[in-house]
Amino acid sequence: MAEVQIAILAAVTLAVLAAVALRAWRDMRATILRAQEAHRHALAEGKLLFDTLPVGVASMADRVITRANRQLEEMLGYGPGELDGQSSRILYPSEEIWREAGERYRYLQGGGVLDGEFRLRRKDGSAFWCRAVARALNPDSPAASVIITYSDTSERHAAERALRRSESMLRLAVDAAELIYWEWDRDADQLHWGRDPSPIVGSTPEGRSMRWTKYLDLVHPEDRERYLERVNTAWEQAGPCFNEYRVVRQDGQVLWLSSHARTLADASGRVRRMIGVSQDITERKHQEEEARYLAYHDTLTGLPNRRLLDDRLRQALLFAQRRDSRVALLVVDLDNFKQVNDALGHRAGDAVLREAAHRVAGCLRKADTLARHGGDEFVVVIPDLQLDADVQVVAEKILRSLEPAFRVDGREFSIGASIGVSLFPGDTGDGEALLRNADVAMYRAKQLGRNNYRFYGR
Repeated sequence: MAEVQIAILAAVTLAVLAAVALRAWRDMRATILRAQEAHRHALAEGKLLFDTLPVGVASMADRVITRANRQLEEMLGYGPGELDGQSSRILYPSEEIWREAGERYRYLQGGGVLDGEFRLRRKDGSAFWCRAVARALNPDSPAASVIITYSDTSERHAAERALRRSESMLRLAVDAAELIYWEWDRDADQLHWGRDPSPIVGSTPEGRSMRWTKYLDLVHPEDRERYLERVNTAWEQAGPCFNEYRVVRQDGQVLWLSSHARTLADASGRVRRMIGVSQDITERKHQEEEARYLAYHDTLTGLPNRRLLDDRLRQALLFAQRRDSRVALLVVDLDNFKQVNDALGHRAGDAVLREAAHRVAGCLRKADTLARHGGDEFVVVIPDLQLDADVQVVAEKILRSLEPAFRVDGREFSIGASIGVSLFPGDTGDGEALLRNADVAMYRAKQLGRNNYRFYGR
């Protein structure tokens, strides 16, 4: 009887335990399901947060992109998922920059943060500045897993560059301008300067004020009429006034000034004052004159160059057509010039060229043009030619002028020349053909023994 009771009790106990276990299993399963749902929800929230962050974010393992958010994809011009699985090399404009970025991973060891700016490359190949902030998930092995955020800083860089350029330009303008402020009271005939005007007008007893009529006397006589015309126009139209003119200082020195001014009206609307700034532009004017000179002259000999030769020849031909006259063109080529360069070098050759130009120029009239055509070749244009014999006289004078030996560095050289002559309108009707014909005649003169002259077609 006792054994039956024990068996029943054991069965009941097992049933209770089974029920308890089943309930515990069901509770555990419900807990796991809730945890899994919470995990999925958290993942969804994380993905949503990841993709909606205002900065680009990428996770990397051993410098391979495992995941990139939409902001980074759009920043770099890639479609959804295009960056996943790509080497981070794709983000950099060059191998060198990519390697430099990799070397900085050492700063992530021990929980450090890498914060710096790099140039990244978009999908279309264009580069831009970007700030990158990186942290390693495992500080002991930084390259294994890294999270990096990217912020486009190209606009800031562009603004900084523009600001630096602006500051630099303003600084240069202030340093170089040396502006002098002035104010002119028309009714009082008074000119007041903002600082010492002596660099412009010279020493004056009036200091910073002087009568405007006295200042007008300092304006160069050749510029005074134009200066007054612009000033009076500004008064009449109550508008701005710009002038470039010369002044003759008290010590006789001539300066170029640039003046920018504007008229001002008083409370009643009457225009009686003009304010402006003046700047000494003498050096600039000299440079402009020098530039104009160099544009049309050979730097070695000072003779007209090809550009000025073309203009002089064109003018001579037009004049000849109007006057029914003739023009002669001579090509003068030095015969033995190469021996100078070979013996003493180009510096000695330059000295010979200058001397030859001087000798040939002494054979010509003021109305004639002597130009250096290049190398050891010169061109002579003789306008208003009367007789062929006149050209012969000039050619023979040139040959005789080059006969005396040229002395250079203690040595003597016999140079001589071959001259080709072409006539307008007899040989041709335009300048280019005239030059070509004279060149042909010059080579004919060389073939016939040098140190002589030949007419084209004879």
